[in-house]
Amino acid sequence: MSTTPRERIKTVLAHRRPDRLPRYEILFPAFCESWRTWRGASDDADLYAHYSKIDIGTILASQGGPFVDLADTRQDGKTKFVRDTWGRLTRHEEGAKLFEVVETPIARKTDLDRLDFGNPKTTPRPDLEHLASVTPQVAERFAPVSGVMGLFMPSHYLRGEITFLMDLLDDEPFCQALIGRVAEFITALGECVLDRTDTWDTALWVYDDFGSNHGPLMSPDVFERCFFPAYKKMIDTWKSKGLTNVILHHDANCWAVLDMLVDAGFTGIQGIYPGAGMSIPDVKAKYGDRLALVGGICNISVLAPGPKRKIANAVAEIAEVARDGGVVIGAHSIEEDVPPEHYDYYSTLLAELDQTW
Repeated sequence: MSTTPRERIKTVLAHRRPDRLPRYEILFPAFCESWRTWRGASDDADLYAHYSKIDIGTILASQGGPFVDLADTRQDGKTKFVRDTWGRLTRHEEGAKLFEVVETPIARKTDLDRLDFGNPKTTPRPDLEHLASVTPQVAERFAPVSGVMGLFMPSHYLRGEITFLMDLLDDEPFCQALIGRVAEFITALGECVLDRTDTWDTALWVYDDFGSNHGPLMSPDVFERCFFPAYKKMIDTWKSKGLTNVILHHDANCWAVLDMLVDAGFTGIQGIYPGAGMSIPDVKAKYGDRLALVGGICNISVLAPGPKRKIANAVAEIAEVARDGGVVIGAHSIEEDVPPEHYDYYSTLLAELDQTW
């Protein structure tokens, strides 16, 4: 009996043995271009058709903020200025990969009181309409899973990253108020995304990079006082309305707050990588069936540099702990730093694994 990607992902996130090891891969355009050159393929060659056993190949996510009416872009010579839906004004220089934040909507703490976050359930949002239109096509090929932003990143979008980190040191009541406002908005937006994408029974990704390879950017005590209550309330609300899985996307080391993340209601982590001091076997050994784990194949230390022996060892150690469920293998993303021959070898290893699963 064949199993669809949707059923396979539901099975593995429920910590039951899947028919094979599920796969999560986001293939970025620059990698696709280098792969086509390497293979001598046509410019429109579909890599997802070639690597057809990828179960999660996209996330049906809205990473937008509450201020959709403010979104605007203007060009000034070679400089582009963008006002995003979080209210930030950013400057982008031609040819540059990074941008500069020129201003944020909460320059003064009192600005928080005047901001109207609106209600995403009643405000027209192009991002939600887009999700509704593309979901059927995504569901034909992949397991549909959805996503929204978390609490740390939007808070520093609104306040400024360094300024918000300083606020966490000297004004926790303000931070709690700001995080609470963000949480109310994200809670409502999450429900809208889940409705538009029909992913209540699969998973909702929550994007929140609040750490580095060495640990969170705040102490566990600050995380517990400022973020934990809002996260727990938000996730409890979603689960009370039928959501099955909440997966934290966090590309860094979160060991110091992992117990709190479980207690807050997260059912999985996407971003378990040796380069950040975490491995699937280690996390699986401690948390068992309390956390589903997505990732494990580190771009920085394994897939990009190789050699093939190291890639094979990484796949083998993940497969060893994945047979009873709870693990989706994958890299964070496949970008231009990954040699096509390394990715192709990695895919061959997974195909061979299927034969002995």
